[in-house]
Amino acid sequence: MTPAQMAVEKVTLQKCLLYFESLYGRPSTRQEKTLMKPLYDRYRQVKQQLLCSPTTIPVITTIEEEEGSDEECVKDSTWLPHTALRCVSSDESLRLPHSEVANMPLVSPLEEIKGLQPPSVTTATLHEASRSELLEQLRVTRAEKKRLRSALRVFEDHFYTQTGRAAQKEDHGPMAEEYCEYKNLKAKLRLLEVLLSKRATPKTV
Repeated sequence: MTPAQMAVEKVTLQKCLLYFESLYGRPSTRQEKTLMKPLYDRYRQVKQQLLCSPTTIPVITTIEEEEGSDEECVKDSTWLPHTALRCVSSDESLRLPHSEVANMPLVSPLEEIKGLQPPSVTTATLHEASRSELLEQLRVTRAEKKRLRSALRVFEDHFYTQTGRAAQKEDHGPMAEEYCEYKNLKAKLRLLEVLLSKRATPKTV
């Protein structure tokens, strides 16, 4: 399998796992873990193979955004040299004791994405930031909002397919935290736009 094919498979697996987690959360019961473990294991294996590829390849870490009209592109790629990383091959994992393999944590793509997010910025920090810092925060916040919107759209589309109606606030359940974060990001964007407009307005004497 070529690096390009592995990258495509990684994105496909990532979307499937994010879709499952958006509906049901992380597998918690023994039955759920047994059913989902092959997918999580394959995702981890493909990711490791990508990192250990003999050539430098892009590792896609976000969900592809359908709407491409905004100025920020959500399909970010991180270029990683293989020499800086250490890989555990599938053969090596097969040699582990069965009990150890069974207890290996299920690595969630959602956690991978959250782990790439920058540290939170307070309102006070934004008020003190320079124009260039505000522009960078605007770029990051827009990209994060688009990533989250994509995950919420998957949830809402599936809910509509299952129930024949649009999801209401009381239906948000497993995605309540994501909806709250999305609301906060929208508020942060409004604040950033106000602060940038103030920075752009020349002071009158």
